[in-house]
Amino acid sequence: MNMRKVARRMFVMLCAAWFLWIIFWLFCRPIVVLHYAADARGPVVYFFNEDNHTKKEEIKPGQVKRIYTDFFQNRDFSMILSLPYSSRDGVDLIPPFSRVDIYINANAKVERVGKKHGFFERF
Repeated sequence: MNMRKVARRMFVMLCAAWFLWIIFWLFCRPIVVLHYAADARGPVVYFFNEDNHTKKEEIKPGQVKRIYTDFFQNRDFSMILSLPYSSRDGVDLIPPFSRVDIYINANAKVERVGKKHGFFERF
């Protein structure tokens, strides 16, 4: 092999490694999953506060939403999910966790919260 082929193969291998690292970083972060009951009458607005960064979104009946969180969190990191317009329910999420499943019933109340710690439970 000449030097040009070796350089080309090294470049391809480095690009592939970089691409795989980015995919790993995007999809292997801790996750919060919202499950809204299919028999609900209408959509629910929720607020998700992740370390003082608040998102306001809506979830429709029967829908499942995935919220990816930071991979490396500070010691004073906090997350709060609240349903202020419908039931005033809320959940404080305290790391460490791998996956948190939050189940919202048809009356827009937080019915159950499941916290998992295994790495492969994120998927």
